[in-house]
Parts: sequence; C-alpha cells; structure tokens
Amino acid sequence: MEPARVTHEDSIWVDRCKAGDPDAFGPLVQKFAGRIHRLAWGILGERLGDADDAVQEIFLKAYLALPKFRGDAKFSTWLYRIAVNHCRDIIRRSPPPHLPLEEDSLPAAAGGMAVFEAAASGEAAENESLEADASEALAAEKESAAKLQRLLGELKERHRSIIVMRELEGMSYEEIGAALRIPPGTVRSRLNRARASLLRAAEIMREER
Repeated sequence: MEPARVTHEDSIWVDRCKAGDPDAFGPLVQKFAGRIHRLAWGILGERLGDADDAVQEIFLKAYLALPKFRGDAKFSTWLYRIAVNHCRDIIRRSPPPHLPLEEDSLPAAAGGMAVFEAAASGEAAENESLEADASEALAAEKESAAKLQRLLGELKERHRSIIVMRELEGMSYEEIGAALRIPPGTVRSRLNRARASLLRAAEIMREER
C-alpha cells in the first residue's frame, strides 16, 4: 500500500483552517482518516476497540493544535506524530495483559516479512473471494485481520508502530524517522527487530495449533 501523497492541496486546506475556515479541516480528515485508523489499529494491539475513539481524539488534537503547526514538516508527518503519541498515551494508561516477546531470544530477520505479508494477505483473500461466497470471503478477511492483530500484539510498542508505518503504510525510513523523531538508521534497526519478533510470534502460533 502506498502512503498518502502529500500535495500542495494539503497545505491549502491547512492554511484555510488556520485562517478560520470551519469547513477546511474536513477534506484533510477524509484523506487521512483511513490511514490513521490503520496506524491506531496496529499500535493499540489488543485494544482494538479503542481504535475508533482514538482516531476521533487524534483528529481533535490535530485540529486544536493546528494554529501551532509551522509547516516545517509535512502535514502528514505532523499528523502521524500526533497519532503515535496519542496511542502511546493510551497504552501507558492501560498496560497490555501480557509481556512482549524477549528480543534477545529472537533470530535474525532475513526475509522475515514473508510471514507478515502472509498474515496480512487481505488483498489475496479479497481476490479469492471473487469466486467464493460473500460470507466465506468475509470470514476469511476477519480471520486474516485477527491473525495480523495477534502478531502485532506480540511486539513492543516502538516496534509495532514502525512496522505498521513501513509495511501497512509504505512509509520510507526518512518519513518514519521524521514522524517518530529518530534517525533513519534507528528506524532500520528497530524494523529488523520487529520482523524477527513477527517470525517468532508466527512460529509460536503454529506450535499452538
């Protein structure tokens, strides 16, 4: 999936919002709502039920903070930063009921995203559903989403947010680094650890069957 393209249109709507146009924020919400929801869905892990409320709260925070937005970063980067920080606040207020996998026990993650891609194969399920009953297609999609949710839930938050940004949103290392305020090299190393964690989580899931 490609990341939302940042266009001159974004800055136009931002400028109109800052100038007091009450209707100018709507197009920005419409453009980024789905992506922010996927980000919240991935970061919050087992708190899937909190995602919808989180998205509304994220956009409310962004709207209220918009007068302070100086434009020294892309609007999308600034919005992702607000979203990640908000989801982190939710997690801090309500710690997960289980501990993440220990990183030191994980193998290297060469090609590890094959597991993730298989778990996240909503598109493949959708293609197969063209010849299947609609209810079966929906069940397959839900099963795939549930598997992905469980895999993501095994990651530490800092790894979960990076892997969602990279693998679900298609963001570059530079874009992720700008959103999280960390160097691209740190993004790369955390992504490798996150991929290793996903491999280990997938192995555990197979053993439990």
